[in-house]
Amino acid sequence: MAEKGNEEKKEPIKRVPFSELTCFHGHPGFYMLLDQMANLHSRKNHDYAGSDDPLKNFYECVDMDVTPFQGVMVRMSDKWSRIKSFMRQGILEVKDESIEDTLIDMAVYSLLAILIRRAEQPKDIGVWNVSKVKEMIKEIKQP
Repeated sequence: MAEKGNEEKKEPIKRVPFSELTCFHGHPGFYMLLDQMANLHSRKNHDYAGSDDPLKNFYECVDMDVTPFQGVMVRMSDKWSRIKSFMRQGILEVKDESIEDTLIDMAVYSLLAILIRRAEQPKDIGVWNVSKVKEMIKEIKQP
């Protein structure tokens, strides 16, 4: 047992940007899925949000008194409901969205939820509420 004050200090793990990785550990298919997710996100973002604000479609739910984070959670719960239904029934009627597509959508929504939380939780906001988010959006839009 190390004496107090003599503990070994561990070096922090160096984070390397994905684009700079030269050696990949883990299953190769994992990295292929990350690439597939990025491609899907880019295409859907083009259709839903456009280029001026990549999270615009999520911020529009504020008009219905739902925070953007809650809006993403609703979308994720829809996908989860679809997966649970598939597990019970063993069949999907909508053939142009596979169960893998649904799982990838959930993974993308998870990352978007993280981005939205990071953007909207400055230390002084505290508890999430729609009026504070609306105020933040107004401040962001003002020149």
